[in-house]
Amino acid sequence: MIDLFGNLQTLHQALDYHLERHNVLASNVAHVDTPGYRPSDLARVDGGQFAAVFNIEMQRTAEGHINGASESSQAQVGRIFEDVSAGFGNDGNGVSLDREATKLAANHLRYDVVSTIVASEIKGLMYAANDGKG
Repeated sequence: MIDLFGNLQTLHQALDYHLERHNVLASNVAHVDTPGYRPSDLARVDGGQFAAVFNIEMQRTAEGHINGASESSQAQVGRIFEDVSAGFGNDGNGVSLDREATKLAANHLRYDVVSTIVASEIKGLMYAANDGKG
């Protein structure tokens, strides 16, 4: 049997990642004048590879325990890391407004591209569901 919605799940995770990254980057911009603030960014982590990135695997030791991350229905899409590559100012703040604005613009563009693809996929499914009648 063909999985008609498998591609949508991957696109859903991509949208979630870009939304989450936008929130992290916007937080950096909000702290542009906070002394000692260290900016963060979000690295993409595919759901099946999350345990491999951290070199851990959660397991249930008893039947009544909550499911681990690998068994969860909601996949992890990223991990936050400290981005100190821009350097620090005299007050210890590492936020470069130009750099963060560039990251936000690029992330926004990627989100728009993925959302356009999602809309196209859904339009195609609707077309098929209506037996090709537009």
